[in-house]
Amino acid sequence: MDDARIRKGPAPSPARAPRQGPAVGSPVVDRALMLLEVLAESDGLTLSELGRRLGLAPSTVHRLLSALAARRLAEADPATQIWTVGPGAFRLGAAFLRRGGLAERARPVLARLAQDSGETAVLAVPDGDSALVVAEAPGGATLRAVLPPGTRLPYHASAPGKALIAHLPLARVRALLGRAALPALTPRSLTDQGELTADLATLRHGGWLTERGEATLGQNGIAAPVFGGAGEPVAALGLVGPSARLDDAALAALGRRVAEAAAALGAALGGPSGHLPPAPRRG
Repeated sequence: MDDARIRKGPAPSPARAPRQGPAVGSPVVDRALMLLEVLAESDGLTLSELGRRLGLAPSTVHRLLSALAARRLAEADPATQIWTVGPGAFRLGAAFLRRGGLAERARPVLARLAQDSGETAVLAVPDGDSALVVAEAPGGATLRAVLPPGTRLPYHASAPGKALIAHLPLARVRALLGRAALPALTPRSLTDQGELTADLATLRHGGWLTERGEATLGQNGIAAPVFGGAGEPVAALGLVGPSARLDDAALAALGRRVAEAAAALGAALGGPSGHLPPAPRRG
């Protein structure tokens, strides 16, 4: 995925209409779902652009957006008034992934990663404003990272979190992170969204992303995105361990292995074949 994915690209063609299916139940619900589909397929649209796409009056679109915003399923940038999918939609997607057997499919992959590396392997999915660990395979060392299912990881300061947002359009990243300064969990945490965006753009070219004491001092991590059928990250596969053991050299050596495991899991889920870099590089 090149840098264009993190920047807001050109607006989709107005001629492209949302997928139409037989309307069932409430027309209002049907319109709201169509609106969400259009938002999900774009990098962000204004109210008038949404109205043209859906063939609805601006007042109708405004009512639908207000209802979706109340549930955090959609949100607007106060400066540009561009609407995007909100973090509530990611929570719904995470529920589907948990029920869809993703964790079960990932367990053998996690077990192999943990055995080969000696570090704790985790699978995380987007869940609202943070990443949620849904499966873990502990490493063999006595001193190891512990991230049981249910653990929440920050998008901006954890390797799995970064892997989940690095390939998203910038508007979607902003919707997940919010508008305020990012919290400083440790002195190494990135708190400026501009710096984080630049960090993601640099790191993702290697096929994996790292964090060095950004969420917890003394703990490093490495992760790669798992792409689903729509070509977007649905999960992140990663390793976490003590920084004394999972140092820069270890992160560089393990990067390709993590990326290959994530690509294999994504392919099993119907995602695109992973295009990995020809040689490992430091994240």
